[in-house]
Amino acid sequence: MKTHTKILAGMAILLLGASTSSVLAQSEVLPMKLAPHGVYVDAQGNVVEKSVALAAPKAKALTGSPATACLQLHLGGTVFNFNLNIDADTYPYHVTGGAITGGICGAPWHVTGGTLGSSLTINGAINTPHSGCANTISVVGNANTPSGYAGTYGFDGSSTMFSHHTLFLGFQKSTCP
Repeated sequence: MKTHTKILAGMAILLLGASTSSVLAQSEVLPMKLAPHGVYVDAQGNVVEKSVALAAPKAKALTGSPATACLQLHLGGTVFNFNLNIDADTYPYHVTGGAITGGICGAPWHVTGGTLGSSLTINGAINTPHSGCANTISVVGNANTPSGYAGTYGFDGSSTMFSHHTLFLGFQKSTCP
């Protein structure tokens, strides 16, 4: 077991881009023949062929509609939470409703539509207009690794006023922030 742990530690050093000389210098960590460059490892740590390692991850299949998705938009200290209702029978998933909560003026807002897939579009409107607050919001983004989206959002007809990164928190969650 101790040898297995050392081998894994050495592989981790190699995979994180350490030079061969720095790995050799840590002979107590890696007392084995160095793995050749170009070794591919899957999410479980198994050595796999290049084609398997580079295959695009497939979207996890949802069953039954309606379904829900939970996302959280960040821009500095600004955080908006999206609890989306989606049609799980189509892809990209069509956003059919939901709520926007958090640091948005007059929250909660209601979601009026959008899509969720390799790109993100969320449109919403304020439930009860407040003086000094916008009436609508539009969020757009492209998938970004790890699980999330990077893009822009805006108010009252614009979707390009502010940059954001939006975390994808999961499907069918029992609670969404």
